[in-house]
Amino acid sequence: MSLRLQIAVMALLSALLVAGWMWLPVRDEAPAPNKTKAEQSSGTLVLVEPLDLAEDRVVTHVVGTGKALRSASIYPDVAGQVVEVLFKAEQRVRKGAPLLRLEDEDERLAVRLTEVAAKEARRDVERLEKLAPSGAVSVVRLETAQATFESAKLRLALAEASLADRTITAPFDGFIGLPEIDQGDRVTEDTLIATLDDRSAILVEFSVPEDYAGRMKVGDSIIVRAWTNPDQQLHGTITAANSRINQTTRSLRVQARIPNPDEAIRPGTSFDVRLTFTGRAYPSIREVAVLWSRDGAYIWRVSDGRAEKVFVKMIRRNEGRVLVDGQLEAGDLIVVEGVQGLRDGQAVDPKPFGDEPAGKAGAAMKDGTT
Repeated sequence: MSLRLQIAVMALLSALLVAGWMWLPVRDEAPAPNKTKAEQSSGTLVLVEPLDLAEDRVVTHVVGTGKALRSASIYPDVAGQVVEVLFKAEQRVRKGAPLLRLEDEDERLAVRLTEVAAKEARRDVERLEKLAPSGAVSVVRLETAQATFESAKLRLALAEASLADRTITAPFDGFIGLPEIDQGDRVTEDTLIATLDDRSAILVEFSVPEDYAGRMKVGDSIIVRAWTNPDQQLHGTITAANSRINQTTRSLRVQARIPNPDEAIRPGTSFDVRLTFTGRAYPSIREVAVLWSRDGAYIWRVSDGRAEKVFVKMIRRNEGRVLVDGQLEAGDLIVVEGVQGLRDGQAVDPKPFGDEPAGKAGAAMKDGTT
């Protein structure tokens, strides 16, 4: 091969090599403008849902103790020997029913004597009143007889009261407790006879933490369950509250009334008291939508097709949702899925949360395509 031919072949090969080198980058980069345009037109796929407002409802449980509607510890008014016990434990008694009798022979005799004296004094007054108009007796003598009669009536009343004190009666309707004495016992004014409880309704006393003391008032409803019967739910009403916060426990003592129609609940029963407090309305979002940074909690909101970071204050968590406080309004589109990797101002393609299968949406967000 001649030198001229060799030079021509080398030149042709060099030209082909340069042309191939220049053509390859153009082929690889040609689709790039179309891909960027698609990305700019669609943005990053995110799943969103409109923001709702929800009331701040707090449910707290405290332990309460039941009391009788009325309760009394019964003591005798006077000292004496027990001659008869007229009640049994857990007996229902009526107001005024006799419960206990003490030895009363002396008091009965005193009543009889004062009755006789009162009758005699009354006869004297009646006789003198008949003679007074004729002037047979003086006015002074009549007035003396009238005073004697009044004094006899007072002594009779005292004797009858002393006799009545020998019988102890029920002060109100209720259930009597175990007798603390027996027939033949000697009792004094300090001897406990029994307890009496009116349990037609039960008063439940409990303490509310100071944080909630200002949210409750007389007339509010509560729900209680007795530990002896946790399956039965009872509705009650707050009837009273203490006038001050306990400085040691930082709580407020409260009293509520619950019905006890069959009188099966006994005083002293423990209760699980459920209290529900309702506050102002806050934005309610899914817990997965909340992210954290060193500046605090934040969420992503879609505004004009772009992601917007909004810092929020956590109020309360409840069953997978969170109440927050921040610059939000009802109807705002909140990013629920696809929050990772978002940047403030980034273009996004929002889709309603729940419209796409989780697997497909998750894969799309991972790849960054729709």
